[in-house]
Amino acid sequence: MPASSIEQTLLAQLTQQGFQIKSFRQRRLGAHPVFEISLADGQTVLMWLRPTSSDSDWSQLLFESETGFLRWLSAHSAVPAPHLLYVLPSSAENPRNAFVTQGMTGEPIKDLYPTLSSWAKEQLVRSYADFALKLFDIDVPQTIGSISVRSSLDELVVIPRICSANHARASEVFPTLQKYLEYLSTLKKRRAFTLDSGDENRFRAQAAISQLIAHLRRHLTQLDERCVRRLVLAHDGLGDMNFVVDSSGNITGILDWWTNSTLPAILAADYPPWLRYDGIHDPRFAAPKKLWLETPEESARLRKVYQGAVKNNGLYYTALMQGAQLRAAVGWVFDIEDDPCCARMRQWTLSAFGPPIRSPSALDDSRCIIT
Repeated sequence: MPASSIEQTLLAQLTQQGFQIKSFRQRRLGAHPVFEISLADGQTVLMWLRPTSSDSDWSQLLFESETGFLRWLSAHSAVPAPHLLYVLPSSAENPRNAFVTQGMTGEPIKDLYPTLSSWAKEQLVRSYADFALKLFDIDVPQTIGSISVRSSLDELVVIPRICSANHARASEVFPTLQKYLEYLSTLKKRRAFTLDSGDENRFRAQAAISQLIAHLRRHLTQLDERCVRRLVLAHDGLGDMNFVVDSSGNITGILDWWTNSTLPAILAADYPPWLRYDGIHDPRFAAPKKLWLETPEESARLRKVYQGAVKNNGLYYTALMQGAQLRAAVGWVFDIEDDPCCARMRQWTLSAFGPPIRSPSALDDSRCIIT
């Protein structure tokens, strides 16, 4: 595919910076356009384009968050994130932010997974476990939000949560999981109010959301307090196109780091996303066009493999096993698929937690059971 005038401008800027470009091609990696560039010395680099929007401040915040965090990960962790080489900020001549990283082998999991052997699928699960535990063990500030790198490569700070959609941005960091749940309730109700038309439909949606949050408050009292209070690093945008894997089942790259969070361990510890059949991924409640990479039976077997791979990390394993319902519930908050009146979510809540809660005090979204 020929490069656009904007992309040609970016390539010209790289040439000016000493990159001796021999050839290039566009690749399907992650959420936005990527160019694989072959250099005259035989090396390969990747140029990642990032979108701009009518809210330029928000676009810039996403870009700076991702590039700053990639620098930090390269210097301080063995997480398989792209190794940052050069940043191409937007300008009058070039309205697109971009950055350059070292090349990587492999293909998106969505493209390669159907060809993997049973052994390679198990290796992929173990490779994901290795990534997840490395991320889990990174020390981060103990408030809930998004990571930003300030003043030096050694300083991580937490800023109000950045989301891929500007309207979902938080206005503050959250000291506890309970405060975070209040934000999630408000976020989901705001989205339901926007999407549903008519007072009756909006009322039904709001009632379904209040029920879900009320059940979660009761559920929190049953969880290991260490998993609720310990905050760890999480990648919020993991999906079919931002895992790069090889034919042996090794993860060679994790992409799209603009969506990261510091979250309670109970939310951050989770199964590989291609093996999930709960919450919004449950076929009984999923959106009509939902697709799965793996069968229910094989997913169940591979989840057992994953449990064995992470069991030596006691806190992660406890959070993984105890947090399934909580993580599934939070998944409904961020679900972008059509769900009039939150009907699919309401049916899932009934299936997961049982009959509706009738107590008025329990349905008061301003109250928290744990403080």
